[in-house]
Amino acid sequence: MSDLEIVKEFLVESYENLDRLDRDLIALEKDPGNPEILASVFRTIHTIKGTSGFLAFHQLGAVTHVGENLLARLRDGLLTLNAEITTALLAMVDAVRQMLGSIEATGVEGERNDQELIARLTRLLQPKAEADLAPPGAAPAPPEAQRTDPPPPAPNVGDILIKGGAAKVSEVYEAVEQQKAGDPRHVGEILVEKGAVKPQDVLDALNLQQQARGPSASDSTIRVDVAQLDRLMNRMGELVLLRNQIVQFTNASEDSGLLATSQRLNLLTTELQEGVMKTRMQPIGNIWSKFPRTVRDVALGCGKQVRIEMEGKETELDKTIIEAIKDPLTHIVRNSVDHGIESPAARAAAGKNLEGRLFLRAFHEGGQVNIEISDDGAGLDFDKIRNKAIQKGMITADQAARMTEREITNLIWLPGFSTAEKVTNVSGRGVGMDVVKTNIEKIGGTVDLQSKPGQGSTVRMKIPLTLAIIPR
Repeated sequence: MSDLEIVKEFLVESYENLDRLDRDLIALEKDPGNPEILASVFRTIHTIKGTSGFLAFHQLGAVTHVGENLLARLRDGLLTLNAEITTALLAMVDAVRQMLGSIEATGVEGERNDQELIARLTRLLQPKAEADLAPPGAAPAPPEAQRTDPPPPAPNVGDILIKGGAAKVSEVYEAVEQQKAGDPRHVGEILVEKGAVKPQDVLDALNLQQQARGPSASDSTIRVDVAQLDRLMNRMGELVLLRNQIVQFTNASEDSGLLATSQRLNLLTTELQEGVMKTRMQPIGNIWSKFPRTVRDVALGCGKQVRIEMEGKETELDKTIIEAIKDPLTHIVRNSVDHGIESPAARAAAGKNLEGRLFLRAFHEGGQVNIEISDDGAGLDFDKIRNKAIQKGMITADQAARMTEREITNLIWLPGFSTAEKVTNVSGRGVGMDVVKTNIEKIGGTVDLQSKPGQGSTVRMKIPLTLAIIPR
């Protein structure tokens, strides 16, 4: 495997790991003591740190090293996860994602200064008070009592290199001591730099280490270039057209053998077509998985409390459709938190739970996918929408007086329309809902919004399963 192939594989796996990190950290914030999630987050960062080390991505290694240290203290019960630590760890994830993007584009991490982030993570390594480690009135338990016994550890890279004859015991010992002295690099990277082992030896050791951990979900899957699937889909379309011509021709024939062969070809082609279509299908959960992080960030910025619930994450769509609806769905989710759900004070005054609820639902119906995004917020202010439309010259006062609530609701889909009082990083520029509608209609879908003042709003989308039109 060439160096370029190694880096490409590293990027693909790291991007997948980062998406999982976002989800795990948000879940961990709600359940700080969950040992399984903590172990998963720690392993993910450890893997990225280790691989970036021997690939000589030093800045990436430095950021993930201090993040790993912080996670180790959380795992060992020396710290308790809180909002401040979660935000810092998410900032680390964002920094890693930016560096990966730079590596993908240019081959290097880019000119960066992550010292402030590293200092922030380092500062959080120390508990603020004993109260952080135990509930009021209780003595803090020793770390040994808090720690959950982990599964038997996989052999470390140094052991594997020694047993395989690639490195001497003394060389590995020196590398480990250098790491203990503060070197943030992976043991494998230190050995490579010293000329003790070859990069391929370290890669082989990492592969053996992964095998020792046991089978993973990736063992039953392979990665296929999307362009290859597109070519396969095009050939499938040509085959279906050819099948149709043959069936039409043989239907006029009296040759029973030819008719039977034609029917068999028809059946096999239909099955093959369905199989090819399935290779491009992905669960909508692939994009929904990013929304808990989105909701947390927007709610934090708005001073709101919002929980997100999802139903139908396994609902499948074509990859092209998934990509087309990602941005519209993200905009609606952000808009619901920023505009729809009220502040805790406003919700308390309205007799509501202080925590708002955002509910996403997806399901198949009539050959289409239905997606609903509902919130339990204040709903649309019809008078405000009507007055804003008049103010912007979109309608006259006479027209506004005759409009039904349904017609007033539809005004939000007009280009440039916004009821935001001020421009923020989330909304207020009048660009968004009209773009959502346009992008959904581009793929043959429809979008509708229904709202009840004081109760909330629901955006409903109906979109096709796939953009591929293959006549049968």
